[in-house]
Amino acid sequence: MAEHTAEYEWRGEGEEAEVVLYAPDASAFDRALPAARLPGVQSPVYAAASPEGFGSVASSATHAAPDLLSTPERGLLLVADTTAENLSVEPRALHDRLVRDLPEAGLRLPPVNEAGVARLCETGALAAAEDGLIEEEDLRLLDVRPGEPDALGRRALAAGPRGWEAAVRPELRVVAGVLDAEGAESLGLRTGALAVVVRVDAGGLGGLALGTHRERILGRIWSGDFGTEPDLPSAPIYTEEAADLLAALHAASNFADARAARTLWMLRRVLKETAGALEVCAAWRVGGIEEQEGLLVHRNAVASVGSGGVLVSGGYAVIGTGKMWASAPPFGVPEHEGRWPWEEAGLLERWAELGLPGG
Repeated sequence: MAEHTAEYEWRGEGEEAEVVLYAPDASAFDRALPAARLPGVQSPVYAAASPEGFGSVASSATHAAPDLLSTPERGLLLVADTTAENLSVEPRALHDRLVRDLPEAGLRLPPVNEAGVARLCETGALAAAEDGLIEEEDLRLLDVRPGEPDALGRRALAAGPRGWEAAVRPELRVVAGVLDAEGAESLGLRTGALAVVVRVDAGGLGGLALGTHRERILGRIWSGDFGTEPDLPSAPIYTEEAADLLAALHAASNFADARAARTLWMLRRVLKETAGALEVCAAWRVGGIEEQEGLLVHRNAVASVGSGGVLVSGGYAVIGTGKMWASAPPFGVPEHEGRWPWEEAGLLERWAELGLPGG
């Protein structure tokens, strides 16, 4: 049974750890309980839930569990050097043009083969920069992780070329209001400015790699090697299986970054004449495993955002407060009487509202 301990905060005991849920109500509490059985789990397990999404984060000092994470994604917030009112077309018409013309822009880029995918998985945005897909000044926001392409598996690498060219649908936004003048100014966001939100995953490559490593870990469990339970497959941190899982996830993260750079290249060409230059003002990761202060932090559909990190959550550009093992929900939640639950719970602070084109 979950206890209501603070506004939008619910706490209860799991099997091996306390569970803390941030949500308008406790209906999603049971969804976070499986993570409390993670071997070596560090209390508490965190979760966030709303009608728009659910995510959780669990940390272990001893084990890696593929079922407690989502495949890596990269999020970007871009801002144009023009306002919506200075556009030669209506923002909604520009959005329609973006959806129509973006795939054609991608046809100007050469395809990649499996060897090219491996290179992108190893060095991510650095490889994209070498190919002219992203400016050097953008690399400060796109750190490379120590990925190992060979850890992905042959099926995942074979799916890479198709995933590289898979369609991405950016979200065109207009800054509808500034809630923190200093913070918004630091991002280049001003009322009326045109912004674009990009969310890119690793395509089929990420899912296939995660599935392969889950089956490999499960096989060792069935053989009695790991001493953990098959209903939550996990590998001890010192094993080759755990190391390969992390290397594969890092490689998938790098591939998602390279796909994000490809999307940025396409956007800059499609929007150049209408909206001018596009600047990357924030970048964040979602999902995967991160090594943090000697722990393995498993993130399922939540972003890796420490104190002061910027991301887009729902319809807002926000800054993280560092809670939830330095994680935050990238999905939104409806306001109630002008109050925003993630802000009331102390997870995020709003800097600017990002409205849809045409209101």
